Amino acid sequence: MVWSGADLQRVTDAAGALLEELGLDAYLFAIEPREGDWDLKLECAFKEGWQTLTLPVDVELLLASRTDSAARARASCKAGAAGSRPA
Repeated sequence: MVWSGADLQRVTDAAGALLEELGLDAYLFAIEPREGDWDLKLECAFKEGWQTLTLPVDVELLLASRTDSAARARASCKAGAAGSRPA
C-alpha cells in the first residue's frame, strides 16, 4: 500500500493521542513508515535520564484506536508487550 503525507499525519496524530494518555512528563516521538509494521521512535525522560525506544506499530490498529476504545486498549498493550529495540 502506498501511504500519503495525510496518512502519515493521521498515524502521527493517533500515536500522539495514545502517548498523551500515558501522562509522560517529557517526550519526543516520530513515526517511521516501514514495510509491514511501522516504527515509533520515542525519546522520554526517566529517573536515569533520557532514553530512546523503538517500538513496532500496527498502523491499522493505531488508526482504529482514535475512535474505538477496544482498539486503543489493544494498541497500548501491544506496545507494552513488544518491549524495546535499540535505536
